[in-house]
Amino acid sequence: MREMVRREREVKLEVLSSIARSQHALARILNSVADVAELAPQTAKRIGENVRILTNMQAQLAESVTGWPVRSYRVRTGKPPEPWLHNKVRGKQVRWHPQVNRGNWN
Repeated sequence: MREMVRREREVKLEVLSSIARSQHALARILNSVADVAELAPQTAKRIGENVRILTNMQAQLAESVTGWPVRSYRVRTGKPPEPWLHNKVRGKQVRWHPQVNRGNWN
């Protein structure tokens, strides 16, 4: 039984290693696309879209192998909202000092 678990972990590690190598290859492709973008913008756009699709597939594969969600951060644009404060502290200055307020973060 332990041998099966060990072998399963080895296979998962190989899959993740393969995904990492593939990510490096995709990075090299994107560098090449940057060079081509000036000469053939439509081709560069299609290649970039294919790279995005492959990256998403790799993320899904990594999630299924590890069981952990792969975080993808989106760049958000626009104006951020004003900070929300509770009515009790709105307009008041709240102080915290480690010597005075031990364990109290208010």
